[in-house]
Amino acid sequence: MIDVKETKRICREMAADKLAETSDDYRSSASVKIALNAIALPETKKAKTVMAYFSVDKEPSTLALITKLIEDGKKVCLPRCTSDGIMEARQITSLDHLELGAFGIPEPIADDKICPVIKPTRIDIVILPCVACGTDCSRLGHGAGYYDRYLDLVRGDCFKAALCYEALLLDGIPMSAEDVYMNAVITEESIYRWRP
Repeated sequence: MIDVKETKRICREMAADKLAETSDDYRSSASVKIALNAIALPETKKAKTVMAYFSVDKEPSTLALITKLIEDGKKVCLPRCTSDGIMEARQITSLDHLELGAFGIPEPIADDKICPVIKPTRIDIVILPCVACGTDCSRLGHGAGYYDRYLDLVRGDCFKAALCYEALLLDGIPMSAEDVYMNAVITEESIYRWRP
């Protein structure tokens, strides 16, 4: 029997090694293409409310993506961690409304007038970070389960898309019962769609 937890740990190590081998130029160029692919996605174009995330370290940069979504008149939310393992989506209209959160990740400020909480059921598309993804739209997160718990609260037709460098794609990642497959994995080279 496969030990999912141990296999995920190995996958995270493999992904970290692959990421370490990527150059600044590769990540910068790939980030631009990933953002363009995310914006061009029909589900993004159709969406009124988008939950994205603020990238850190060597993740595909989401700065241009967030800015463009706001410019396009979308209601844009970013996650804010509220307690151990729990996060909420708060709307931002400016990058000036962010502060460093518990994990050193920029989050919307906890001000209901400036950054109101948006109910999970109002979100049309969630754009997620990952450590790595599978071409089968499996997603490997950091292991804390914040997004898995949050995705339990969104509508069934809410579109879920992870941003991933092509260099970090694996054939597939072992999924446990609480893990959620993405509807799409967006890389700089392609958009992989989930086919159940």
